[in-house]
Amino acid sequence: MSVQAIHDTFAAMALVALAGAVLMVLSRVIPSVPTVRFLDGLYKVQLPLAALVAVTATLGSLYFSEASATLFAPCRFCWFQRIFMYSAAVVLVVAAVRRDRGARWYAVALAGIGILLSSWHILLEHGIVEESSVCALTVPCATPNKISFGSFDLNTARPAEWHAVTLAVMAFCGFAAILALLLTPETLSLDTAEAEEDGQSSAG
Repeated sequence: MSVQAIHDTFAAMALVALAGAVLMVLSRVIPSVPTVRFLDGLYKVQLPLAALVAVTATLGSLYFSEASATLFAPCRFCWFQRIFMYSAAVVLVVAAVRRDRGARWYAVALAGIGILLSSWHILLEHGIVEESSVCALTVPCATPNKISFGSFDLNTARPAEWHAVTLAVMAFCGFAAILALLLTPETLSLDTAEAEEDGQSSAG
């Protein structure tokens, strides 16, 4: 299996994780009996699922580093994101094993900072913000190594489309999924959700 094919596989998994995060947010914003049941189910397994996301992201990062050290030489922002993702993976695995929900707040802090770094990195890749001289002198932060589901702009060597998935985008998706899972609260009771649905039906 080629490095590009594996990159595409991890990119697809990242997009699935992001879609799941969006679904979790919508389920909280639009309460109903199905969404309450959905969130209740997620709440029961939020720690192992978040740990799975963080560990998968960590293993993917390690694979790309080892598969081709020159092709995937990490830039300054890649290292920053790795620090927070790797740390979150350790915290979440321990929390999942110990079933310690209180520990999730440490991972929330790590993922919160990580998603901000990923967002900035994505803006760098699209030329919205300028690359620092420190990045430019070492491994360029604004030039991704590979792209999935998109193409390079031949003039700038940057992603030509916003939907293109780079390692920075994958990190963003991973952090978003972790945050959505860990911030899933204890849900409303089914009785409350049914009452809200009945109220909306009566108003309609």
